[in-house]
Parts: sequence; structure tokens; C-alpha cells
Amino acid sequence: MHPVLVHGRSWAFGAAATIIGCSNGASDDPALNARMRIAGGQFVAGPMPTPQSGPEVAGVDLLTNTIWPGYSNKPIKGALGTLATAATLALSDDEGYWIVPAGVPDVSAPTLPTFRATAAFSTTLQPGAYSLEVHAVDNAGHFGPPSVRTLTALSAPPSRSVQGELVVTLTWDTEADVDLHVLDPLGNEIYHGAPSSQDAFAPHSSASPVGHGILDFDSNADCIIDGLRQEDVSWETTPPSGHYLVRVDTPSLCGQTSAHWIVRVVLDGTTLVEVTGTAFDSDTRGPHDRGAGVLAVGFNVP
Repeated sequence: MHPVLVHGRSWAFGAAATIIGCSNGASDDPALNARMRIAGGQFVAGPMPTPQSGPEVAGVDLLTNTIWPGYSNKPIKGALGTLATAATLALSDDEGYWIVPAGVPDVSAPTLPTFRATAAFSTTLQPGAYSLEVHAVDNAGHFGPPSVRTLTALSAPPSRSVQGELVVTLTWDTEADVDLHVLDPLGNEIYHGAPSSQDAFAPHSSASPVGHGILDFDSNADCIIDGLRQEDVSWETTPPSGHYLVRVDTPSLCGQTSAHWIVRVVLDGTTLVEVTGTAFDSDTRGPHDRGAGVLAVGFNVP
């Protein structure tokens, strides 16, 4: 064991992994038959040990709650109790669980050890609901109580049901009211208050020969929860050439503590850019009309 001093404290990287590995059969098994694999994690065959007097999990963050067969880049991160030196992760009814050493505190948890993992899922994963179980483990190998999140497995990657030459999509992971705003090169701002560029304020836009951008839905508006958590602005025909800006506004978290969002831009069927962010309570303050929100990304259309 090689402790590392961080902010005046000694964090024992890999200590729990060593202790658990010696007592529970961890090996170099690549877990090729497991439903979930963790890049760089240590696999332990068999069920998760019974929780003892170990530390708690302070929080688990998932960008989205959906998975699908062959998905290979699912980020999972979280914060652990003060004495934790590792996290363990398991998918319900899998062949075993994974050990991920605790890392240094970060901006989301400045006083706690944290963990980050990247999960991949088997191509034979069946559709349905799965439980992701996370435990914190201390230096002596004591497991704390589980933190459980539900993952919904789709039968295939999410369908690109929104068609168009240009599609800007916003998705998020909690039942919050989050809004997509797209400003096109002609000065049209497309959002819930002006769901078509024909309705947006740009005096010269009606004379333009290009197509119009249209917002398909205002999800979770006024905290009337619809479960969609997705908004799209699309151009079925030629979008205006030039520079676009995408903003993400959060009128309300609807009782949630945060909302992790993803903005994806697809041009002619190819992903042009994808960015992520997190909305907090501070983002709900101020007006939520034209010009609102934080800048997510800018991009150009030839």
C-alpha cells in the first residue's frame, strides 16, 4: 500500500482493492461473460459481500439512466464517505462486481474521496430495468451500505427519431424543467417561446430561401413531468449557413438537486459535436425567456 497525501490527509490508493482481492478472489479475469465491465477496474467473481460497518456512498452521478447492448462508454462517477479507499460497482444478477480505487476530491465533492468509472455493456444485454449497486469500502475491507440506481436497458441504441439535415438535441437525467435554446445565423432564437424560426424575431428571416428550425417539444414545462427529458430543434431542409449558438436554460429543478445534460449536434446524419454540463439551483435564477441559459456550444454550418 502506498498512501498519497492530499490536502493534508493520507488517501490509500488501491488499499481496499488489495484487501478485497486477497479475501474474495479478485484476479486478472477479464470478465468476458459479465453483463457489465469497468475499464481499469478489478473484477471479483460472485456476489457482493454483506455490508458491514464501512463508509457510506455520498452520491452517484450518471449522465443518463439508459444503457443498451454494446454500449461501451458509460461514465459513472460519485463521492464516497470520508474513510473510503475504494468503490465497488455491480449490475443486478451479474457474474460479479468491480473494484475502483478512490481518487482525490474534486470540485463536486471538495472534502470527500471520489471515484470515476467507464462502463461497457455486453452485446447480449436484454431490455429491461437493472439495478446498479455501489458500495464504499474502507482500508480494512469493510463494505458500507449500498447506493442503488436504476438503469433502463433499451433493445438498441436510441433511435434517431428526429429527422432533418440539422438536428440539435438536448437530453438530461432528472425530472427537472430544462430548456433548449438555439440561435441561428440569421438571428432567430428557437426555444419554447418561439418554437419555429418563422416565429422568432429576425426581420430578414422570412426572405431567406433556407428551411426553418422547429422545436418539437417543451419537456417538463412548469414541472408537469412528462418523463421525456428531451428537446430537439431540427431543420428538415437546408439550414442557414453560418455560426450557431446553443444555450441550456433551467427554469426549475422541480425538487431535484441537479440535472446533468447532454447537447448533441447532428449535421447530415453525422455527429458534429457533443457536450455535457450540469444545472444547479443557481441556474434557475433570473429570467427564462429569450437569451436565457448558459452557453453550451457554438458550431458552424457550411
